[in-house]
Formats: sequence, C-alpha cells, structure tokens
Amino acid sequence: MAINPHKIFNLDESASFEEFELKYKELKAKFSEDRFLSGEEGNQGARNLEELEQSFKEIKRLHEAKKFTESHGGGDYAQIDALIRAGNYNDAQSLLDAHPGRDAEWHYLQSIIFYRREWMNESRAQLQMALNMEPWNEKYKTAYNRLEQIMGSMKTDPRTVGQPPPQQPHQEGQMCGGNSCINCCLAYCIADCCCSCLRCC
Repeated sequence: MAINPHKIFNLDESASFEEFELKYKELKAKFSEDRFLSGEEGNQGARNLEELEQSFKEIKRLHEAKKFTESHGGGDYAQIDALIRAGNYNDAQSLLDAHPGRDAEWHYLQSIIFYRREWMNESRAQLQMALNMEPWNEKYKTAYNRLEQIMGSMKTDPRTVGQPPPQQPHQEGQMCGGNSCINCCLAYCIADCCCSCLRCC
C-alpha cells in the first residue's frame, strides 16, 4: 500500500511547500539521532528516516506537478489528450516528457501515444503501470483488457486497428464460420476499443 506522504509530517495537505521543508529539516535531525539508539528504538528511527526521505521526495514531486499545472492553465493533460486526438504525437510526447508528475494518468496517456505509434508492448507496459498505481480505475482496466485481446490475436495487424473488416467473397447460402467469423468479431471489438477505451478516435 502506498504511503500517504503527508502523514509523517503531521501537516495538512493545504500547507505550503516551505512549511513541509521546515518540518522535514526538523524531523530529519531528530530521526538521524534516533537511529543510533540501541535496540528497537534505533531500528524505528532508521525506518522513520527512510519514510521521511521518501515522503519528502513525493511532496516535492507533487509541488512541482502543481506548479506545472498552474503554469499551463490547469489543463496540461487535457492539452496532451487533444494533441493525441489530433494526431500530433510529437508535441504530445514533448508535453508529457516535460510534465514533472508520473501519476497513473501520465502513464495512461503515454500508453495511448505508444498505441497510436503501434508500439503495442510499450503501450501495455504503460497501462500496467497505471493499473498498479490505481487498480480500481475502470478506464485503465478496460483499456488494458481490450489491448490484451488485440495483442492476443496473432493475425491482427496494428495498422488496421479501428478500420472495418475487409469484405470477403461470400457465396449464397454460405454460413459464417471458423476464423472469418472470429476475425469479424475481433475487428469490431478493436474498433470499439479505439473509440471508447483508448480514445483513439
């Protein structure tokens, strides 16, 4: 379970970064001394110091992400999403790379860029990271499951993803069956994936 980075500081999330910084210096001095105590007290001091360092690192990351969002009018992810939809992947990637945050939505958007560039394995890896951070997120779960279904079809050409299935010669009275029926169903599943889960339309 992820640690709440604000807990060890005993400060509200609305506290300024300067307040967190002052508290960090105070606690670091205390825990640095505590770790040299004997027995379990020393072990607890060392654990507290490690947790403090990890928490302050996350506080700094959140602070930088907040500054970035404010400097971009609060819509940085929306802007990246719009660029992806417009097919401007290079600019979308540049904005994503400049974003200091690496939260679940960041990895989700990175997976979309990789998906659009037909880098399926990389796209799946990014979706997995998003899911690891927010396993309850239905959008990420659905996108991951659909991508797994796409990649599970050895005959699926990524360049045809989202396109209607090709017309096959059909003789009167012939029943749909075998691979042709499976491919037909899969193609419509992929198209639905593009339109809803992976935001590819």
